[in-house]
Amino acid sequence: MTHFTVARAAALAAGLMLGAATASALECPQPRPHNGRSVIKETPSEIAELAPVLTGADVSAQVPAIVDGLRKRYPNAHSAELVNYLITAYCPSVAKAADLSEAEQTARVRAFSKAVFAALY
Repeated sequence: MTHFTVARAAALAAGLMLGAATASALECPQPRPHNGRSVIKETPSEIAELAPVLTGADVSAQVPAIVDGLRKRYPNAHSAELVNYLITAYCPSVAKAADLSEAEQTARVRAFSKAVFAALY
């Protein structure tokens, strides 16, 4: 059974941050098609449902409550799967924020990622 590992989740977050720092625009991970192994179906509608919760200047403070809600909704989901899901859902709202510089966008995604990792690991 192949599940995300902590190392793969960390690599995803690091790659996202590195890509954001070197690309011309913030590049967000795309929803992964449901392959039957993951608990969370990363469909556009699932992500769109979570997106309003993840908007705002400092959503990082809300991460523990968001993680708790996801743990209740998806009790069999591995922490790495939750990391992937949350970053995939959060990043597009930051990338669309025209009032933020690329550096500010990267900083927000980095802060959010750190808060997610802190809540899950």
